[in-house]
Amino acid sequence: MSDRQPEISSSTRSWLESIINSSNDAIISKTLDSIITSWNPAAQAMFGYTADEMIGTSIRRLIPEDRAHEEDDILARISQGERVDYFETQRLTKNGTLIDISVSISPIHDDAGAVIGASKIARDITQRKLDRALLEESESRFRALADNISQFAWMADRKGWLFWYNQRWFDYTGTTLEEMQGWGWRAVHHPDHVDRVVERLQYSWDTGEPWEDTFPLRSKEGEYRWFLSRALPIRDEAGAVTMWVGTNTDITERIDHDRQVQLLMQEVNHRTKNMLSLVQAIARQTTGATHEEFNARFSERIQALSRNQDILVNNEWRGIGLNELCRHQLTPFEDEIGTRITFEGPDVMLTAASAQTLGIALHELATNASKYGALSNDTGSVAISWTIPGTELSPGGLTLQWQEAGGPDVTEPETMGFGTGVLEKMASMGLGGTVKADFEKTGLRWCLETKDGSIFEGGKRPSGLAGKGDQIPDSSRHCILLVEDEALVGIEMQISLEEAGYDVAGPAASVRQALNMIEKKKCDIAVLDINLGRENSVPVAEKLQEKGIPFIVVSGYSEGQQPEIFSGYPSLSKPVPMSRLLRLIETGLEIFTPQDGASG
Repeated sequence: MSDRQPEISSSTRSWLESIINSSNDAIISKTLDSIITSWNPAAQAMFGYTADEMIGTSIRRLIPEDRAHEEDDILARISQGERVDYFETQRLTKNGTLIDISVSISPIHDDAGAVIGASKIARDITQRKLDRALLEESESRFRALADNISQFAWMADRKGWLFWYNQRWFDYTGTTLEEMQGWGWRAVHHPDHVDRVVERLQYSWDTGEPWEDTFPLRSKEGEYRWFLSRALPIRDEAGAVTMWVGTNTDITERIDHDRQVQLLMQEVNHRTKNMLSLVQAIARQTTGATHEEFNARFSERIQALSRNQDILVNNEWRGIGLNELCRHQLTPFEDEIGTRITFEGPDVMLTAASAQTLGIALHELATNASKYGALSNDTGSVAISWTIPGTELSPGGLTLQWQEAGGPDVTEPETMGFGTGVLEKMASMGLGGTVKADFEKTGLRWCLETKDGSIFEGGKRPSGLAGKGDQIPDSSRHCILLVEDEALVGIEMQISLEEAGYDVAGPAASVRQALNMIEKKKCDIAVLDINLGRENSVPVAEKLQEKGIPFIVVSGYSEGQQPEIFSGYPSLSKPVPMSRLLRLIETGLEIFTPQDGASG
């Protein structure tokens, strides 16, 4: 301290020295010409010099050459009686290392109030500066990421008050944080959607549930674009929500694409219905007025196919809910649904192919019930129920039952017509399960059981054989492997081939079924449909080539659209003229040489 200190008691002096010596901060005093007059232990720890080495020497030995002006500025201010508060700088230690320090400097006055020196308190802030640099680097990286991702990003407090947006948001909306913070974002929402968005978002704020919604946002040019928006809660260790983070992803192009696909599907549906109408008209004109019952039943079945087509298009061919399928196929009896006709079971999603097969089966059951069964009078009833064993993630097969009651007495049909064939062979083949019909006197009970989840949207195709149509024949007659996933078409081809004197392995509705049959039975020739739902028959063709078994291609594709492996093999377009197919089979069994160099 200065030699010209006011008189204080020895006990007070001892107390002050104790405070200075125990401080973690370096406390140094100096004269106005920079000569050090005191040096506490913390100063020695910080700079490496002892008090004996520093007292009486200039403070400038601690100052780097490029910072010598700082001492001049400090002394000038101190001489005027000013304080220097929290000044950050760098100083040299005894070993020449630069350290970052924060200093506060106060003038020392004599009894007359004149400035006679300075007292400096220094704190090592090297680690703090390092931490600050790391934080700034982290923030810089975060902003580089947040401002350059393709999505908008934002943050809100636990109550939903938005306090941060990335630059993408401001670039698109042309707004500022002051305009958008809190609930200001509502200003760029479409007025037709904003109330719905606020309601659903507030529900998530209140419950802590993740939020997802789709809505349009206005750009700075006034254009509205569609965004998929999501937000997730950030929770502390106790599980309480501390804040929310959210994103908005521009999906305008995807929505436009989906709309174009939907329009295309509707156009295809329209043309398909026109084709069905044409088929219906040809059938009526061909049979004439003398076949009124046939015309009526044929028209009903065409309408059933048309109803299936409608709901498949509405669902973009991604499947149909079982409850929806039942309601659509029982549309002619919609006034009875909920009273005489009841549904009971989980509303699972069926694949498009399974829905088409089951839809036709339901149509046939309903038609028979209206003509001969429980729906042919005013008192009968039909109960449709289904269960799915297993779990949601690993469903088992479907068990569906059609139970009639209260109708006329039931007798078992003596012959198998189209409807009976649909209900037995087509349903078992197309759905990969077993069908049982009990013609009880009190009412028909028809039950379908599938062995796995392959009929459900997202399920796997059957890995083994399923249904009577998949049984492997064993006789001395020529055997034809039939690969066709459309149940009704497969059954029709199977019947025609058997009537022509051939044994039929199949129809196989999947690649694995077909490969299984090839291994279990020596087939002389194969008839292959190319498209098998979500797969194609290329692996089957490869196995047939490997074994030297000839095959004939039947497909809705033109030859130019077919995979290369089918090139050079006989090909028929659907619908298949059976007379031509039988001639090709006969020729192939006599001598078969693939054209254009195809092997096998």
